[in-house]
Amino acid sequence: MRLLILSFIFISTFLLVNQTSAQSHYRFTRHWNVSAYIGTSNFHGDVSDNTNSFRNSNPFSKYFYQDRRFGGGIYIDKMFNPYLGIRGSLLYTSMKSTKETEKIYFTGNLYSYTLSMVIDISNIFLGVDKRRPHQVYGFIGIGLSETRSELYNLLNDSLLQTVGYHVADEKAGEERLTELTIPVGIGYRYKFAKQFSVFGEITRQVVLSNKIDAYPIEGTMYESVGLINVGVTYYFRLPNHWTASRSTKYNGKSSDPSIRQFNKKKRVVMKTKANKRARKMRRNYGFKKKRFKLFR
Repeated sequence: MRLLILSFIFISTFLLVNQTSAQSHYRFTRHWNVSAYIGTSNFHGDVSDNTNSFRNSNPFSKYFYQDRRFGGGIYIDKMFNPYLGIRGSLLYTSMKSTKETEKIYFTGNLYSYTLSMVIDISNIFLGVDKRRPHQVYGFIGIGLSETRSELYNLLNDSLLQTVGYHVADEKAGEERLTELTIPVGIGYRYKFAKQFSVFGEITRQVVLSNKIDAYPIEGTMYESVGLINVGVTYYFRLPNHWTASRSTKYNGKSSDPSIRQFNKKKRVVMKTKANKRARKMRRNYGFKKKRFKLFR
């Protein structure tokens, strides 16, 4: 996990420094997309035997689906250039995990709000191709997670301990456990239409706490929730007037004093918006002056 995080940080920094030419940058209003996804989650931490992980099982084994729960979310992406983008994500997932050796299990749920850097791996290694329907990408970021969990005895289902049920204020209600979270993952996307694509992702929400399973053990630096997601993406553009134009508008006035003096004597008038407004004001003033003379 540490090697994966360091690799993403290195690649992101390298691309951010080298891909700064104006030709590779996308306009602010272009290359946006919004996605919705659903998937299954599994917990990695103190209350876990890891029997449902890829390391100890496979999708054809019954243990792979043990203690898996459902989750889903949405995110919005903005690509800055063919290699880098940014993602804002909202995730909700339920959790369950069992530790047979200590006869305990826990259930809970987790909300996650994160901001991540997206890396287009296909464009990095295969070259930029706007018509390529296949895309492999990765992301890493930072954010916050809110957790609520309950620890139970496996033999009699008695409640042992809770996390995230502390009542902070009678008016505010119950307060969840809030911790720093690092989302990291890799995905594959297939674009089947101009504005739509489908994707699959393998992600990990690394929570910098050992309390999300309501069973803190000294020496544990973090716990995590892994997710396997599938979803659909919609591509869109923002209105062009949402961004400021880089070209300055000419107002019909010269910066050269001699040219301005010549234009003033010869009454050279440029057909600009400012001139049209002034002509309209003069015309309205003339009408008002004539009406004043008629009714004197």
